[in-house]
Amino acid sequence: MQKFLNTEHEKAYNLMLEKDYQQALKIFDDLIYLFPNEANLLSDRGVIFIHQNKKEAALQDFDQAVFLENSYGYRYASRAYARDFFGDTEAAILDYEKAIELDPEDAVSYNNIGLLQEKLGYKQKAQKNFKLADEISKTQEEILIPQQPDLENEVPKFQEKSSIKNKSFFSEFLKVFKSKKQFREFIGFIKKGGKLK
Repeated sequence: MQKFLNTEHEKAYNLMLEKDYQQALKIFDDLIYLFPNEANLLSDRGVIFIHQNKKEAALQDFDQAVFLENSYGYRYASRAYARDFFGDTEAAILDYEKAIELDPEDAVSYNNIGLLQEKLGYKQKAQKNFKLADEISKTQEEILIPQQPDLENEVPKFQEKSSIKNKSFFSEFLKVFKSKKQFREFIGFIKKGGKLK
């Protein structure tokens, strides 16, 4: 789950999720001026720059986030996504390799590197990484799910009062950890490369 530096960071993040990139960017710029060594701020602003198709700005923020937290695999995986988005698939693969080296249990990075390898025609390498992603996902599912009851039926039903439009990203995301069914659907979504169909 996303960790916020303060309420302004959370506000900017939510604006970003709502695709109000200009307002979010203003807040992130102010926060980064005050806290230039906060990798989460830089990474979040980098996501905005991706959506605005600002390659240099995005990569600069992701590079700085990697510099600040160079032992955190997620930083490399985030930059890998940006690098592939802007057409540097081979550099993205290198970043995913580093992310996996730092976090060998990162099923998403195994899946994503497999997708990139497949895109470049490295079918055997891709299949190997897809298999590893599946094995890790299954192991993580076995670890996470049995230890938690299926809360889907235990959580009070408040959907009657709220429409789907009012559901937040976080409430939907949290379902992944409350329900075995939602967790399996999430893993399937990841395996498909983040595609709905």
